[in-house]
Amino acid sequence: MPRADLSPEGDKIYLETLYREKDRVKQIPGSSWNPKHSIWTVPLSWGSCVILRGIFKEDLEIGQDLHNWAKTELDTRVAPANALREAVDFSGSPQLFGYQRAGVEFLSVAGRAMLCDGLGAGKTRQALMTAMKHYQNGDNPFPMLVVCPNSTKTGWLREAEAVWPGLTVSIVKGSAAQRRKLLETPAHIYIMNWEQIRSHSRLAAYGNIALAKCKDHGGEDERIDYKKCEVHPRELNQIEFKMVVADEAHRMKDPSTKQTRAMWAATGSAPFRVAMTGTPIADAPDDLWTILHWLEPNEWPTRSKFIDRYADLQYNAFGAPIVMGLKPETRDEFFQIVNPRMRRMPKELVLQHLPPTIYERRDVEMTPKQNKAYKDMRDKLVTDLDGDILAASSPLVKMTRLIQFSSSFAEILIEQRKKKNSDEMEDIEVVRLIEPSCKIDAFVNDMPDFGNDSVVVFGVSRQLIDLLSAKLTKLNVPHGLITGAQNTEERQKSIDDFQSGRTKYVLCTIAAGGTGLTLTAARVAVFLQRSWSNIENTQAEGRVHRIGSEIHDSILYVDYVTTDSVEEVQHMAVAAKGERLEEILRDKDLLKRALLAAPVMESLAKQIHDKDHNDGTTEG
Repeated sequence: MPRADLSPEGDKIYLETLYREKDRVKQIPGSSWNPKHSIWTVPLSWGSCVILRGIFKEDLEIGQDLHNWAKTELDTRVAPANALREAVDFSGSPQLFGYQRAGVEFLSVAGRAMLCDGLGAGKTRQALMTAMKHYQNGDNPFPMLVVCPNSTKTGWLREAEAVWPGLTVSIVKGSAAQRRKLLETPAHIYIMNWEQIRSHSRLAAYGNIALAKCKDHGGEDERIDYKKCEVHPRELNQIEFKMVVADEAHRMKDPSTKQTRAMWAATGSAPFRVAMTGTPIADAPDDLWTILHWLEPNEWPTRSKFIDRYADLQYNAFGAPIVMGLKPETRDEFFQIVNPRMRRMPKELVLQHLPPTIYERRDVEMTPKQNKAYKDMRDKLVTDLDGDILAASSPLVKMTRLIQFSSSFAEILIEQRKKKNSDEMEDIEVVRLIEPSCKIDAFVNDMPDFGNDSVVVFGVSRQLIDLLSAKLTKLNVPHGLITGAQNTEERQKSIDDFQSGRTKYVLCTIAAGGTGLTLTAARVAVFLQRSWSNIENTQAEGRVHRIGSEIHDSILYVDYVTTDSVEEVQHMAVAAKGERLEEILRDKDLLKRALLAAPVMESLAKQIHDKDHNDGTTEG
């Protein structure tokens, strides 16, 4: 009979089994054979305990020390967190709504957890109030690191000042030298954007990715000095953070990127960790592993075994695996481990005062010039653009061109750019969108349909947004731009003018306008294009439908889709990704259960409408 108990050091699980059971043991993430003691070792975590029981069932004998550890973990973290993960009210600060107070209690009990509330539900304030809760409980959360999108750094500063006046909050910005100086200056909270992390932290190991090492760390390449060394400790590694918040945590979904591995390393051994994201997966459940690994490495040590145990795989025509969802046979086990570390309050449940959303699709047809270019590219991989020949060198380039021609015609320009790793110049062929554009023509023709409503227009291509901007300028239609080409002041002016009603239209790329913005003056959000990323689409929709949008009777999302084009396939693919996200978040199940507790929901709705919470102090 297999037997599991704590190691003498109390930092791992020792597992004794028969030799013939080794294949079953290898299913446990992080399991390894210890030849010194002739015994299997397993990471010490609640997840390991659940998996051990799932594999060996009642045949598993549990030692007294491991039994005591698991009971303590169950009583102090797992059971209380499970009791709070769907709570819509709790006692606490009047600065928060009831569901936010329950969220703070959940995060403080869980210690390391995901907060996946719907977009605009006030996750920032919950995270800061969780830090205060830890402090009140005698657990110092400082120094604290917040990693967020660049556009939300100032928002974090404002929230910290509102929630906890007197804290020293440092926004890390400026040149590399200025950022280093700021990180070396003591503060309670350091706020950084995701792109900065890799410049100020060593990288964590992942898989077989080789780390560049200087001679001090065993490297043999003399060209690698300490500045290029990826294992050399940097400024963030010198700070013993007690609490780390990853805002828009889905930005570390790819474990191979330097940004993700820098985040893992920068966190150190911080006991309190909060991953904030309303969209924790982009395509499939395996996207979740990177966040879970950051939260609790012992519970989710290896991605390959995570996929083997929980991912329902299918294989494409080339034999490559595709994750379709969760395996039915281990689905319950997965949630038994994840539930105490993930809380989700859908907007439909806790922000019932927000207006209903309406989706409308408007089909457009390509102009003759677009249609000819599209069909030639689709069928021949080459097309004639008014005398210039454009060819697709790969399937990816072909897809890009088809998406472009679905929106607009194009031309070829020749630009001079520096060669890579050289000062020499070379001619580069550049494709630029030009009129005619079926999307722009359709939108301009439909503008009277929107009446006096303020409108946000989203697109993936900055060229398409600039093309629409030029058209509106020609028609003397005032509008703002948020495309990434504007500086901070220009961007803020576009937002302020739109929110105050001075302009009726604001044009955004999904990448630049999808996060960190509040555009609740809009009743209509137009999508000239959709992103292939379900996360980016959801984030963009959330700029409009959030606290503050209750001034409208409804929010209208209008998609312009080019018929008989690859866009129709794209919309189906994005919808499928949304279904896989629902499998993880389980919003529909939670909403069904809420309907059975109508008195509780009525109380919550009354609280949200209460005038005491309409003074601007509650973060949206």
